[in-house]
Amino acid sequence: MESDSGPSFIVETPLHTFQIQAETIERLTRAICAGLGLPDYEVSWDFIDQDEMRSLNQQYRDKDRSTDVLSFPQEEWDEPLHFTAPSWPLPDNADNEDEPPQMLGDVIISPEDALANAESIGHSLDRETAFLLVHGILHLCGHDHMEAEEEQRMIAEQQAIMAFLERAEQSPLWAGCCEVRG
Repeated sequence: MESDSGPSFIVETPLHTFQIQAETIERLTRAICAGLGLPDYEVSWDFIDQDEMRSLNQQYRDKDRSTDVLSFPQEEWDEPLHFTAPSWPLPDNADNEDEPPQMLGDVIISPEDALANAESIGHSLDRETAFLLVHGILHLCGHDHMEAEEEQRMIAEQQAIMAFLERAEQSPLWAGCCEVRG
């Protein structure tokens, strides 16, 4: 499906229909990875309904409920990676066209849970979707929030990345990434 802002796809849930802008999500992912020092890495992402998310959460975390985001890392890091705002334009990762990109991992987002989060904290769905993508990618890069010190470090990284995305050359970079259609 094509829309005015590029290729998109639809996620239908019992309550809403969401239109996800793939190019915007890719641009966000590329900016986040560049700032984490991983411009040649690829992140696989998907948006799924709450039933699918509940099933994955049950299977991989033994929690019988939907959640807003799940991450499945492909790399292990000795230390969590630190974000440093990249300069614009972002590095072109097409330099290594002969070699496939390294896979950082998978991030799965439930737009229905993202919408509930956004409504409860007073943010836009776009901003919450970007935040969940940031959160998921940080998990792929060795961050966690199980202990207070880890949580504080992860919160600081999330804040730094969100501030960068908000003042990006196409501010905010997350504008138009996810829209409720019904």
